[in-house]
Amino acid sequence: MFGEIDKLEEMKKKVNEVSPSFCMAKWMHVTFHLMTGQTHSCYLPPTHKIPLKELDDNPTALHNTKYKKEQRKKMLKGERPSECSICWNIEDLPGDQVSDRHMRSVDSWTMPFFDKLKNLKGDENINPTYVEVSFSSACNFKCSYCSPHVSTAWKEEVVKKGSYQLTDYQHQDMKWFKENELMPMEEEGNPYIESFWKWWPDLSKDLMFFRITGGEPLLSKHTYKVMEWINKNSLPKLELSINSNLGIHEKQYEKFLSLLKPMIEDGKVKQFILHTSIDTYGDQAEYIRNGLNFKTFEKNLVRYLEENPKAPVAFMCTFNCLSVVGFRNFIDWVIGLRKRYTNEHRGILLDIPHLQFPSFMSARILSDDYHLKMQQHIDYMNSRINDGVNKAEVIKMERILEWMKSPIDKAEKLKAQKDFYLFFKEHDKRRATNFLKTFPEMTDFWQNCAKEV
Repeated sequence: MFGEIDKLEEMKKKVNEVSPSFCMAKWMHVTFHLMTGQTHSCYLPPTHKIPLKELDDNPTALHNTKYKKEQRKKMLKGERPSECSICWNIEDLPGDQVSDRHMRSVDSWTMPFFDKLKNLKGDENINPTYVEVSFSSACNFKCSYCSPHVSTAWKEEVVKKGSYQLTDYQHQDMKWFKENELMPMEEEGNPYIESFWKWWPDLSKDLMFFRITGGEPLLSKHTYKVMEWINKNSLPKLELSINSNLGIHEKQYEKFLSLLKPMIEDGKVKQFILHTSIDTYGDQAEYIRNGLNFKTFEKNLVRYLEENPKAPVAFMCTFNCLSVVGFRNFIDWVIGLRKRYTNEHRGILLDIPHLQFPSFMSARILSDDYHLKMQQHIDYMNSRINDGVNKAEVIKMERILEWMKSPIDKAEKLKAQKDFYLFFKEHDKRRATNFLKTFPEMTDFWQNCAKEV
């Protein structure tokens, strides 16, 4: 999500005048995980279950749950919903920090609705302007920070080989997912998907941004159903986005491109954006996102860019402890793509949210010498502003560094470092990977973590 960064200070002041916890994303943004019946607004708080009873006569309860309405009321009163702790943690750091709550206030799907939202009571049913939906957990990747309830590849591994034994718990324990109602349903007969399609004709009228996530969306028939519906009906005010790991079979990629081409060329949507995840560069990126072949990823990306010269791509970099050492190479790669493929119709976008869970992959568990590496990346990015780097990207890196430097309980940090070693040691055993070969720059950190186990 990207906004008018030059209006950030103005909108930051306005939302704080409504209340010091008011966030427009709680109304105007939603993610539905239809395979598990979960929802949240925005993407940072944990998800909560959508009660099926609330959907009986109100399919908008996919977004407007009673629980979410209570959080909206708290925000209007100036209370801090505990589920939004990531923003509160950033805002409570020394200095005048910028959180996602502030960043979201300058987005085109929130800023025009400020006057409307500030006067609501909080219990209204509202059509969001930015919707993310995942229809299925089908996925061919096993990203380190992902889990079985959103990746069938992860699920297959855990069912076959069991959970990961960490210091004091079983990581990716299938029993836990079942107890917390996070086991994905089949697409056929899923009541949440049925409610979505009931709401879709009305929901689509107000949508400004619609994004299909996963799993791997190009493995779900409902992704293609959406594309086919839009090609028949047209939504010329809509910016459509689809996530893809760009590692699917060629036949599926061909189908996607064949539906995309007329959508763009015939103006069926205002714009199409491909979102794809990549957290650093080359073999280190492959290690984090198990299943990724970087060369195949780059080949499919280039084909998309060359065949669709009006279509942007947005990289989602989930910044974690394994992103730090190779980030300069990643930034140079992004700059190279921007210089080659940016034109008057499209940009190469980069979002850099910081990973918080699982805690053993958080950049916060790294030793203090990594703060210098981060500062070097920030200095380099600052030197390339207007030459391939955007100011908003530097701001996000700066706040990650401040977060990394913030105080953390020693016992908590030590436990996370132990879990880091235990997880990736087992990762190497199960997946025929080699941490030290892939991240030789992190040898000292790895050995120090190993000593504590």
